[in-house]
Amino acid sequence: MKIAIIHYDLSMRTGAQRLVLGMGNAMKEIGHDIAYFTSIYDENKAFKEFEKENLISFDGKRDFFGRFRGLTAYRESRKMIEKCRKEFNPDLYIFSSNYYLASEYNPSMIYCHHPEQLLVNNGDIVRKILHVPIDRAEKKGFQKTDRILCNSQFTSNVIKRTFQRSSTILFPGVDTERFSFSNIEENFILTVNRIMPGKNLEFAIDIINNITKSRKDIKLIIAGTKQIGFEWYIQSLENKIRELKLEKFIEIKIDVSDKNLIELYKKCIIFLYTPIEEHFGIAPIEAMSCGKPVIAFSKGGPKETIQHEKTGYVLEDNITLWEEKIINLLEDKEKRTDMGIMARERVVNNFSWDVFTKKLEKCLQELSN
Repeated sequence: MKIAIIHYDLSMRTGAQRLVLGMGNAMKEIGHDIAYFTSIYDENKAFKEFEKENLISFDGKRDFFGRFRGLTAYRESRKMIEKCRKEFNPDLYIFSSNYYLASEYNPSMIYCHHPEQLLVNNGDIVRKILHVPIDRAEKKGFQKTDRILCNSQFTSNVIKRTFQRSSTILFPGVDTERFSFSNIEENFILTVNRIMPGKNLEFAIDIINNITKSRKDIKLIIAGTKQIGFEWYIQSLENKIRELKLEKFIEIKIDVSDKNLIELYKKCIIFLYTPIEEHFGIAPIEAMSCGKPVIAFSKGGPKETIQHEKTGYVLEDNITLWEEKIINLLEDKEKRTDMGIMARERVVNNFSWDVFTKKLEKCLQELSN
């Protein structure tokens, strides 16, 4: 079967783009002919693996003079998919974004990271009004598509509540060979995220500010991709670090290569994940795959991936509690080791690409029947 995987912007290296790449690899392993459709692609910023793939790109715009990203994507995506359709003519469209197109191109399947209309709920009133036609089209896409997959029970509940449709949970996978187990430890705590508001990175800075008052032997590394339009946020974090005089204890690493990122995972002593309601969160399972205990909030996807007190901790929004758990782990190597071993086992058994591929194959068979 010829399958098109649609994702509007492949010029970033985040969990969504990694999922798209992994899904394509899984389908090729099953025996399907795959093409990636995208409107924005920059090989210098994207995952290098895409360079070897059948990737059909429409030279689209990300925004209109720095604004109207949603409306621009809504308009440009139709041009993109028409160009791609003529060049590939797929038997099945899989939408990893631009869900509003799923009602127009059939047969279709949605892989939902999170409904796009809910991502603008906190925007200003003008933005919400401008998004009304997009939201209506997205609702139609979810209602008319042939099958919905999603990344977590958290997202599945949101889909049911928003669109009255059931969905199949298909957790994103991790390359467990590349993200291999490591018992190496260096004296740093790691957090990995897109560096943008909403990832709650200030919380990690505040934790380190408190811990370093009594311990001077630990530091925090914040690693992540720069999000276009939010460059100012990096500056705000750097300002906060300077104001708290934490330059010796906190380092921000931007757009780290895959090779270097994996090395950070393997060498960190503890992994922190600070988004409060992340829809899934690939970084925690990458850290777990490398045998590291993970601490995250007890909401959203991480609550499903991390086993509390076995592979790490899922905690309430209480900075004192986070500090206590971190200090306990820093002082108890045996507990860190035990948690790391269980974390690795959990990823291999539940979040590997092999597990993903088997479940995806079953979904495709059910769809074709």
